[in-house]
Formats: sequence, C-alpha cells, structure tokens
Amino acid sequence: MLKFGHRGAPGNPRYGENTLKSFELALTKGANALELDVRRTKDGIPVVIHDETIDRTTNGSGKVGDILYRDLKLFQTDNGETIPTFARVLARFGEKFIFINAEAKEAGVAQEIGRITRAWGAEKNVIVSAFDADDNDPDSSSSWKDLTKMKKLYPNVPIALLATTKKIKYLGYGEFIARAKERYAHAIHPPYEYVLEEPDLVNVAHSAWVSVNVWTVNSYWHIWRMKRLGVNGIISDFPERLWLV
Repeated sequence: MLKFGHRGAPGNPRYGENTLKSFELALTKGANALELDVRRTKDGIPVVIHDETIDRTTNGSGKVGDILYRDLKLFQTDNGETIPTFARVLARFGEKFIFINAEAKEAGVAQEIGRITRAWGAEKNVIVSAFDADDNDPDSSSSWKDLTKMKKLYPNVPIALLATTKKIKYLGYGEFIARAKERYAHAIHPPYEYVLEEPDLVNVAHSAWVSVNVWTVNSYWHIWRMKRLGVNGIISDFPERLWLV
C-alpha cells in the first residue's frame, strides 16, 4: 500500500510543509510516497507550495504568481528553508522506490509537471492529480480537462482525479469512476469521509482497474478502516501512523 506523507509530515510542525526537510522526515517516519502541491511563479517556474500566496508558510507576502523565482528564493519557510522547485524535489526524491503525487493547483501546471517528469525519466514515479474546475478552492484554477491535456502530451505520466464529497455525490461514485476511466486515469482520490459513507466505491473502482488513494486520514481508527476496505494508498499528515495500525 502507498503511504503518502501529505505535504511531507506537517503533523510535525517544526518541519513545515512542502519543504525538503518535511519530505525527508516523512520518509524517515515510514512514508513510501509523497504528496505535494505545484504552482508557477511569475516567470513560469513550477514550485512546490499549496497556497496562492506565500504569507502563511514563509516570512514574505504576496501571490506566488506575482513573484519572480529569483525573488521567491529570498524568503524563508517556517523551518528556515526556501520554497523548492518541483524539479528540485524530483531530483532529490524521484528514486524508483519513492512515489510522488503532484497536485496541480493552477490551470496549465499539470502540463508543466508532465514535461518535467518526462525530462527526468520519472514517469513510473509521479502521478499528477487535480480537482475539477467546479470543485476547487477559490484560489485554485486546475481542472480535470487540464489532466486530459497533459495525458495527451505525456501519455506515460499517470493521472488521478481528485474530488470532494460534494462533487462525488453530485456525480454518483459510478459516474466518478467512469469519468476516470474515460480520461485513462490511473486512480481516483476521494476524501476518506466519503469512502466511509460509500465503502463499495473501492470495489467498484478496483473492478474497473482504477486505484483508490484517500485523503487526508489522520486518526488511527480511520487509517485502520481504510486499510480494511482495501484502498491502494492513504494520504496522511502523520505518515508514521500508517505503519502502526
């Protein structure tokens, strides 16, 4: 089973999130996979950060998309690092035994992730995920269409459809899985709360040869329950707990 450190290991706050040290800590604590978020700077460099702005996670302020990468490097994260580029993370952790889920946060970023992944020869180590346009946070603009475009350009890079409970209930989980199949998605990424409500989603997805990776599971009981249901991967702020259940 894939054991994803969600943005690294943010359950250990002094290590921050989406930083090299946080990713290293996640692997030290037993993760065999990493989950991270990708946006672009003003000059188009894909960098690893969740928020639209750098205010929450660094000593600077402003929107990522308004800052040149050379200037972004001047700001430090809570644990004294700089915001890494996706290429740097891939160079550091893109080994064959480490799997990386790169969530595209903006329109067009999925294609950039695919381009870099192919350039590094890491198609077996990276999966690109995104929420649909009508299911995003207000500060995100990615979509399932973006994933489809990326897949056409880089067919060997796998994709996963992220969705909230609201989106899956609107579609019905059968249709959610069908849309993943028609886009040649390797996996779906539903919230674990929905899987608790509709556990048969896992069996239906597996019968369609679609993997199920759930987010974000932090309690021991919910981790145990997800394992019992046979999910393929669990994304957690506390990757060490994924081994203890």
